[in-house]
Formats: sequence, C-alpha cells, structure tokens
Amino acid sequence: MINKQDLSNTYVISDVHGCYYTLLDLIKKLPKDSKLIFLGDLCDRGLYSKEVIEYVKSNNHLCILGNHDHYLVEHIKECIDGAKVRWNTKKYMGGIETINSYKDDLDVLDSHITWLKTLPQYILIDKLFITHAFCMPYFKRRDDKEKSHAMMVNRTTDEDEWLWDWEENWQEYDYLNIYGHESDDDIVRKENYLCIDTSCVYGGKLTALNLNSFDVIQQELNKKDIAT
Repeated sequence: MINKQDLSNTYVISDVHGCYYTLLDLIKKLPKDSKLIFLGDLCDRGLYSKEVIEYVKSNNHLCILGNHDHYLVEHIKECIDGAKVRWNTKKYMGGIETINSYKDDLDVLDSHITWLKTLPQYILIDKLFITHAFCMPYFKRRDDKEKSHAMMVNRTTDEDEWLWDWEENWQEYDYLNIYGHESDDDIVRKENYLCIDTSCVYGGKLTALNLNSFDVIQQELNKKDIAT
C-alpha cells in the first residue's frame, strides 16, 4: 500500500477505457520509477480492454473498481453465450469492444474476472479519498455495501437527477476526493474534489495526476485505440 511519504512519486490515472496504446504513450512521459493508481474503467469502448487490464494486473498496480469493470464481471460470460443486455446492445456502453478484445482467450478472461473481483471501491491516503466516481457525499458511508452502486456511478449533477441520499455538509469535509468517471475537456478542481477524466476514448486526453504536487501530465488519444 502507498503511504503519505510516497506521494511525490505516485500518479493516478482514470478511465483508460481500452485505450492501451494511449496508456503506453502516457507512461513514457512519467518518471520511470513512478507508482501508479488506476481509478477504474479500464475496459469498454476502446479496442484493447484485455491488454489494458493485463498491463495493470501484471504490473501489480493499485486499481479501483469502476462501473464498466463491474459490467464486465457481471455480464461478459452470459454475453459470450448470446445474452443481450444493455452492456452489449447499447453502443455507448462499449461492451461489444470488450467482448471482441478477448475473442477466444477465455483463460485470460477468467483470470481477469478473478482479479477484478478483488478490487476496492476506494483508497484512502492521508487526506486523499481516491475513488472511481464522485464519492465525497458518501464519505462517512464509504464501507456501506448498500452504497456500492452509487459510489461507482455518482456524478456531481446526480443529487437532483437521481435523488441520491447525499450526506449533509459534505462540502465541508476536510478531504480531497480524487476521481474519474465524469468526462470533461480537462481536469475539474473544486474545494474538496478533483476529477481527472479528460475524455480520452472520445478523442480527448488521458491524464496522470501527481498526488503530491498535483502536476498534470497528459497524452492525446492514440487513434490506434479506437475504431475508425
């Protein structure tokens, strides 16, 4: 586990979404001995979900479970057998690309599912609350399994849209929630939350954020990662 003293050499990366070559391009820009934490959504939409997951797994990088990683675990076996669910029928979900990336490589798929099932929903380092989605309004209930779904999909706009039961006065919590999930043109920094999903798979950039200096290193999408 990473401790506070390691933060100057630690970067977080979120929402790779199967963009393997973009990820490799970004990592070339980082210090060679960097420690990496991935904030989930390794898969879907891009063409190389299997390669991205294998890279993170085989290098023993810390990783948080994203909602798309959860969809893979829940649905890929039944979808390979012909089931039709939202994950593999709605184009925006990107499940078809993930299924195609595994093809007949079921042994690797099984190992990836086993690994994904071990991933946490958050990492807490000192005052940094590191998650996949926007979770500051769930900080006090971060270990409540009934809030697991909300913690994977919540966005800053969702309190009114979905009537999530956000905690009162979460804006005053003395922590910084660092997360992805909520794509934008660039990072979004507010008083106690910071989003680093910069829309890579949609033609944007993949972002690495240093956890000590908060310096940002970015890489434009490598077009090899998406269907043209």
